[in-house]
Amino acid sequence: MLRLGIVDFDSSHSIEFTRRMNHVGISRDQWVEGARIVAGWPGDSRMSPERIGQFKPQIAACDVEIVASPQALLDKVDGVLILSLSGERHWERARPFLEAGMPTYVDKPFACSVSDAQEMAALAQSQSTLLFSSSGIRFVNEIRHFQQHQDLYGPLHGCLCYGPAKRAEGNPGLFHYGIHTVEMLYTLMGTGCQSVSTNSQTGCELVTAMWEGDRMATVRGNRTGSTAYGFIAFCENGVIPVPVSTRTAYRNLCLEIVKAFETNSVPVPVETTLEIVRFICASLESEQLGKPVTMTG
Repeated sequence: MLRLGIVDFDSSHSIEFTRRMNHVGISRDQWVEGARIVAGWPGDSRMSPERIGQFKPQIAACDVEIVASPQALLDKVDGVLILSLSGERHWERARPFLEAGMPTYVDKPFACSVSDAQEMAALAQSQSTLLFSSSGIRFVNEIRHFQQHQDLYGPLHGCLCYGPAKRAEGNPGLFHYGIHTVEMLYTLMGTGCQSVSTNSQTGCELVTAMWEGDRMATVRGNRTGSTAYGFIAFCENGVIPVPVSTRTAYRNLCLEIVKAFETNSVPVPVETTLEIVRFICASLESEQLGKPVTMTG
């Protein structure tokens, strides 16, 4: 049984992950085996400090030890989950654990700058330490079902991915809710984006991106009306509309975290995560400049 620790309680993921791994207050079909959250540091928050007081007693009630510092987790756990709501905090939060060679999961958004993302990746590589990040949307049942039938649909020429894109200070642009839809985009398209063009309005933003091989894909981030998730896949043998439910997102992500820590193998390569960070930064730059932006490595 893996012993896992949590850093920062200002995201709902702190209690949702704990409930699933510790089998408390959640239906049996959501249970995740193989690991328990045994300790956590509540931390502080630049975005939602009121959430820490809300989630702390709930997490403690799941038989989780509350510790006074991140360093106190090092001798108590086999792996750590960095769950800070703001991606701007993740590099400073992850650093002591990566330096100690501890397997580390960093919640979305991995980072809000290319430099922070590269620093984390470089440190993990230098220490030969497992590091990965992902939105749970990547692993939901509907996307997995589509991928399992890819041979039937034929090659994917492009897609339109949609979902909520509420903005918040601390996670600029698509780094907040929009990160989920961008992760969906990359799950379908893979890496290799070459340029990004963004049109942002009050009610939504539209990001059009060019991939290698003249493939084109679009993210529509909605801020008014329905903010459901889903995608339309433009395949060789058909146009496939796929509404996406978040019902399995937390459970499937937690399963992937446990599997990664057990096998020392990540489900999402760090190189993919780095490109996602560059994509969102390029989207913000395109919005500010009012013209397409070329992706850089």
